[in-house]
Amino acid sequence: MAIMRVQAKGTGRVVGWSELKQGRLVDASRFGRLFATTTLTDVIADLCEVAESLDKEYRIVTIVPNGPTTAALDLGLIGTGFEVVCSRRLVRGWFPLNPFAAEFGSNFDVVVTVNGTSPEAKSKLVSVLQSKYPCTMIA
Repeated sequence: MAIMRVQAKGTGRVVGWSELKQGRLVDASRFGRLFATTTLTDVIADLCEVAESLDKEYRIVTIVPNGPTTAALDLGLIGTGFEVVCSRRLVRGWFPLNPFAAEFGSNFDVVVTVNGTSPEAKSKLVSVLQSKYPCTMIA
């Protein structure tokens, strides 16, 4: 198991909230951005790409959804031989003084937990994060 705190640099994708809760990543249209959307950081978007490269049939599971009272979001990326939990936390942006802080991916840190993976998958997941983002290994 590896646990890392990763500082996001920006927004990876803006997706529909209800679709994400059902395990689907559907990019929000310009019009759709006026309604229920969720900002996925670049960290989470990159982990989704790595997960897909490891297993084309990987699943996204919403463990704890964000909502009107919290920007925190926990997602699971589950595939053959790996399980990654991404815990997105709003740590910058002067929230609640700035009510739009959650719209910008760079205001988040993501705690990434890599469980039960093959050594190759774990190595690939960790090396992608360490090569692109400021990271702190927790365990």
